[in-house]
Formats: sequence, C-alpha cells, structure tokens
Amino acid sequence: MSSAEVAAKVVKDLEPEEFNVLKALEASLKDHESFTIEQISRKTRMHIDKARFSIGRLNQMELVIRTGRGFSLVSAGLDALALKTLADKDIVVGMGKSIGVGKESDVFEAVTPDHRPIAIKFFRIGRISFRDVARKRAFGKKLHHWLLVNIDAAKKEFHALKVLKNAGVKVPEPFALVKHAIVMERVDGPRLINCEILADPKTILETTLKNVKLAYKAGIISADLSEYNVLYDGSDVWIIDWPQSVSIKHPNASMLLKRDLENLLKFFKRKYGLKYSLADALKKVNK
Repeated sequence: MSSAEVAAKVVKDLEPEEFNVLKALEASLKDHESFTIEQISRKTRMHIDKARFSIGRLNQMELVIRTGRGFSLVSAGLDALALKTLADKDIVVGMGKSIGVGKESDVFEAVTPDHRPIAIKFFRIGRISFRDVARKRAFGKKLHHWLLVNIDAAKKEFHALKVLKNAGVKVPEPFALVKHAIVMERVDGPRLINCEILADPKTILETTLKNVKLAYKAGIISADLSEYNVLYDGSDVWIIDWPQSVSIKHPNASMLLKRDLENLLKFFKRKYGLKYSLADALKKVNK
C-alpha cells in the first residue's frame, strides 16, 4: 500500500489535535527533522499528555515515525495533510486507484464534488535516493529535507503547467496546488513507450515537436523529455512531468533542448525506424 493510500484510509479518522501535530511538524521542516514530545507540546500548545497520545496515534497510523531524537513527519503524514486540505476546500471528495507510479511521483484518480474525474499527483523525489537526486538536480534554494524538496518541485511544476496551458501546449490543466500535491486534469492514454502500434509515427513525432516549440516560445524547456513522459490518447499527444523544466535563458538551455529532442528521435528511430535529423527537429522548434 502506498503512502497516499495509507493516508486516504485514515484521514477521516484523525482528530483535530492530530492534524495540529502534523501541521506543526510540517511547518518546522526547515529547522528540524525530528521533535521530542516536549517540543510538540510547546508548538501545538497542547498538554504534554495530549501531545503524547496524539503523536502515539499518528505513529500507529504510520503518518510519523519514531527516531532516535523524537518523531518525524513522513510522506503519508504530508499526504494526509494535503488530502485534508483538498477536502476542506471542496476540491476533492474522493481518491481512487493508482493510475501511475514513477520514480518521483504517484498519481491517483480522484473526483470533484460535481463528480468530474481528475488526477492527484503526489511528488516522491528522493524515494529511491535523496543523495543521488540532490547531486544531479539543482533547486532554487537549499532544501535539507526531502519533503521540502517535494513541496518545492510541486510548486515548480504547477507554475510551469499554468504557463504551458496558457501557451496552448498539450499538458494536463492544473487546478490546485497543495503542499507536494497537484490536482490536475486526468488524461487517459498510454505513454509512448507503452504504445504497441502507432499508425503514423511521423505525425506523432511532429505533433510532439510542435508542442515543444510552443513550450519554447513560452520560455520553457522540459529538460526531461522522452518516450516516458509523452502520452498518446489515440488522437493527440500530451506532454507530462515538468518539475525539471528550465527557462530558455538557463545557461545550459541549448544543451538541454538538444538532449530532449535526441531522446525523442532515438526512440522513434529505434521503435519505428523513423529517420529524423536533429537539425530538422531543431528547425521545427526554433523557426
């Protein structure tokens, strides 16, 4: 069971005091990773016996963990806070099954109060190796806790999706941002890597390049484009996963754009025998 499923299972049973403890732990992530019961009592202004009881229940529900120095918030706890906020704001009334699991995110189907199907993306950067992620990826500010990295990544992707959607790029429409979770339009369709057959690979490639061009004109480069984050719904392509996107003014923008295009071209050549030069792809994007 994923941490989001753990959170969804218990979130309705949590008492107000327990949410206050979760909120206090989240609010202090920048300064501390673990808290003693005495510190939790002071931060929440709860009697120490009540604080001890609340943190004990949260530990049993696997929303926090006990460490050598006290208690720490974990993904399920942050998930519970996000789901509680989404419910309180009448954005989401229910979360369904998983529709996507990656190295850096979990995506679940959900519904709005008016029964519209949507998706919730929970960021999981650092799930494999936080040290490896920190080495390979630059963040706008120093973030020492992996939960903060996920909150920061969600903000970055949400902003990028807003800009891209307004520019006409085929991306899921973002509806809400809460902590490390983005509520967005649900897109039904496999990733290119999972498409068994494409009737017209060249058209699919050129449609993808058209979207890359629109993104470039809006000042954004994916910096992580490949067959794993392009969806095909049977009639159109969608580009997903933009947390690593960079501005076209980034010092490595040219290199990152070329790498994105090379990833696509190599895939289409390997799987469909489609020969398309990098020079032609760059011309499509830059003209």
